[in-house]
This record gives sequence, structure tokens and C-alpha cells, in this order.
Amino acid sequence: QLAQVPGLARIRLSSLEPGDITEALLGVFSQHKNILPHLHLSLQSGSDKILKKMCRQYRSQDFLDITERISRFLDRPALTTDLIVGFPGETEDDFLDTLTLARAVGFAKIHVFPYSVRPGTAAAKMPGRIDGDVIRERARVLRQLEAKLAQEFRGQFLGKTCEVLIEGQDKQSYGRSERYFKVFLEATKCAPPQNSLVRVRLKEHFKDGVSGIPITAIE
Repeated sequence: QLAQVPGLARIRLSSLEPGDITEALLGVFSQHKNILPHLHLSLQSGSDKILKKMCRQYRSQDFLDITERISRFLDRPALTTDLIVGFPGETEDDFLDTLTLARAVGFAKIHVFPYSVRPGTAAAKMPGRIDGDVIRERARVLRQLEAKLAQEFRGQFLGKTCEVLIEGQDKQSYGRSERYFKVFLEATKCAPPQNSLVRVRLKEHFKDGVSGIPITAIE
């Protein structure tokens, strides 16, 4: 119903549970261009042992199966996620499982969260507290992988066109593509206004996104 609202150019769903991704939902995605090919799925860990301790309702293979299902319905979808490092009891092998799963999915963006104690939570009472230096190092390694995966994802669209929603201007206009990555527009005589949609030819990696040449404004 939302996709059929007149003038609603973009719908982006975020913070979905893996179990929310049904074939019926993906069918709606594929039928409506204004529902963007980007899903933010909360993973938290690639280790089945840690997922169980977190009381998550899925395991690593379930997550992989869901991402494969998404790819059958959508063209090169952007899959973004949240990952926690240093959860109580997380061993080096558990952390390596997280890195392996992240590579297998090829996330377009990972939000990395070092575990911190929250009083009153079940995790705060769990044994196996991880040393702070270990947590920081795991976060560094995961962020390094995140940057590599994000660049690889963006790279497959270089030389192609996309639609960019202009969010602002800081020396040059910038905005988000359909697949969420940031696009920086090369300077033109007349900068597109904020909240306008512009068709852009993607040129090369730039900052934390891609540079692009504006082609036409989209009515």
C-alpha cells in the first residue's frame, strides 16, 4: 500500500529481523521500484555459540540462506548489518566465525559495536568477560574488513548510472544511491537542491563513497 502512494519516490526498510524476510515481502520489493534494494538485517555475531547466548532466533546458516533468498529476488541488493564484538564468552574462533560470515555475505555496510556492559541485562551477569584491549583490536579488524567489503560492493557499480537523493552540500553536493552508499557529485554551475533526485553516472571511489557526474534531474 505504501509503495502505491502517489509521489512517494523512496521507501527504505531498516532494522529487520532475518525472520521478517519472507518470499511474499521480497515479491513486493521486486514489483515496486520505489522500494529500494537495500535491507538492514541485524546479525550481531557470526558465531552460533554467541547467537545462542544472545537468545537470537536464528543461526549463521539461517542468515546465509536468507541472504541467498534475497539475491534471487533483487539485483545486487545492498545488505547492511550490525555486529557486536567482545560479547561475554566470545573466543578468537567465535570472532573468526564472524569475519568468515561477513565475507560470505559481502555486506555493503557493517555497523561495528564493541560490547559494553549494560547494568540490569542478562549479559552483564555472564561469565567470560573479554579484556578491553582484545575488544578494541577485534573492532579494529572488523572495521578494516568492513571498509574492504564496502568498497568492493560499491566498485561493481562504477561506470553505471544510479539515482541519488541529494541530502546536502559541503563544497559539493552529496546524497545516497538506491543501494545506500554515499555519492559525491562533481561540481556543476547549478547545484541540485536538497531532497531532489538526480540521475548520476558513477565515476570512481571517493572518500567513503563514490564520485559521480550528474546527468539529469528526475521529476
